[in-house]
Amino acid sequence: MNRWFPTLMCSALFYCTHAGAINVGAITSIISPDQSVIAKEVINTVDDARLVSLRVERISSPMEGGKVIPMESKQEIMATPSNLILPGKGKDVFRVFYSGPKDDKERYYRLIWNDNPVTEEGLSKTKKAASATTSATISTIMVVTPRKDKFDYQYRDGVAYNTGNSSFRVVAFGPCKQPQTSDEKTKGCRERYYVMPGLGVHLKFVDINNQKLSVGIWHNEDYINVK
Repeated sequence: MNRWFPTLMCSALFYCTHAGAINVGAITSIISPDQSVIAKEVINTVDDARLVSLRVERISSPMEGGKVIPMESKQEIMATPSNLILPGKGKDVFRVFYSGPKDDKERYYRLIWNDNPVTEEGLSKTKKAASATTSATISTIMVVTPRKDKFDYQYRDGVAYNTGNSSFRVVAFGPCKQPQTSDEKTKGCRERYYVMPGLGVHLKFVDINNQKLSVGIWHNEDYINVK
């Protein structure tokens, strides 16, 4: 295997800040083999009511260049509710259900959140309708790990390869290869990457030849010590 990427998907589970008026939490959500649903809390960060809608599309890859591809069935992904009105500073929960094939393939989805302001006029006409003047869109990623999970990896010369069928997170910490600050000299460097099946990641900042180096893999809820 000769492919490696310095960063794959998200290097950590970052959080969306106030993109528009709503906060939808983690950019990347993962459904593990023993799960079939995720709950996404959505928070309205402003004083005005907002109409929030959710649309899901399947993508070939969560990386840049991933393309929208057809669902394998109409029941593959279901989300509830499809939209709701959040009062000012309010919050609620969207749930996304996976009921697709239970095979050995990892699947990726884009959750598209549309955020519209609601006018008082719109609220007075009907509880389900809203009059929007502007809108904002936020996209997050959902990864459905294989129902038949085959975890496997290789590590050599500072490169961790994912030779299984489900993504995992590589973490490394230890003395820096080329420390730039006093903190790096005393505390060392840390690296964290999300590695998809069939790909690998090259550790860039830690000194891979130092005996104090520690490399590990988080797979679902399990931690595997690599070095």
